[in-house]
Amino acid sequence: MDVKRPATAPPEGAPGPARQGPATATAPGGPIREQLRNLTLRQQRFERYLGRRMGVDAAGLAVMDHLVNVGPTTPTDLARRLDASTAATTLVIDRLVAAGHVTRGPHPTDRRKVIVTPDDHWGAAAFEHVAPVIQGVTEAADALSPEEQAVVAAFLERIVGVYDQATKT
Repeated sequence: MDVKRPATAPPEGAPGPARQGPATATAPGGPIREQLRNLTLRQQRFERYLGRRMGVDAAGLAVMDHLVNVGPTTPTDLARRLDASTAATTLVIDRLVAAGHVTRGPHPTDRRKVIVTPDDHWGAAAFEHVAPVIQGVTEAADALSPEEQAVVAAFLERIVGVYDQATKT
């Protein structure tokens, strides 16, 4: 998550106290914090790009990601897993059905429920856009020595823990 800078902060890339060149080790978090910020911004940009290419909004992308990775499920389960209301999730599903991205079908064991299933084209179409990112990340990781990989993995595990701790309820 990007923390907003005060209105007096210089724009991205502009010279000024916060932008006098690369972050230094004396700045809080130094160059690592800055690169994590850059990574977050690039991930957000990529999600917007993917959403435009696939014709869905951010909520639709979250639903599709869940359906592709976990499999068909009920609207109630989707809402629970995505921490959204069932009403909001139903609206997202309605838009996805109208766009031909998902279908609703009868639940195999409970006639009162429906199952939301991603259309067959979705996974392949999304993968075309995601594959270059996966390949690039894999190549960057493979270029590291085993020792470097262990250090980076441990650091990222700590960062994941920071986010988990911040969202603990």
